[in-house]
Amino acid sequence: MGLTRERLMEMAAVDIRTVDISTLTDLRDVEIDTSKPVRKKLEDFARQVNNVYVNRIGDYIVKVRFQEQGATIDDKMEEYLRRLAEVHI
Repeated sequence: MGLTRERLMEMAAVDIRTVDISTLTDLRDVEIDTSKPVRKKLEDFARQVNNVYVNRIGDYIVKVRFQEQGATIDDKMEEYLRRLAEVHI
C-alpha cells in the first residue's frame, strides 16, 4: 500500500474530537470492488482516503479499525441496531 508503519500510527492517533472535518474523506465517495481479495480492497481504500482510520460520512466523523477475522461491519451494525431497539423497548 505504500504506507509506512510510522504513517499508519500517525493516522490511527488522530483524535476525532479535535480533527478538522474538512480534511477528512467522505466515505460515500469511496468506491471499492468487493469482488477483489481483502488486500486489494484495502489498497483501493487507502488510495482514495486521506486517513485510513479517520474519515467522515456527511457531517459525522468515524474512526475505524481493521481486522482480518471476526465480525463484519454488517454484523456490528446489526448488533448496534439491536442494542438501540432494546433501549427503546
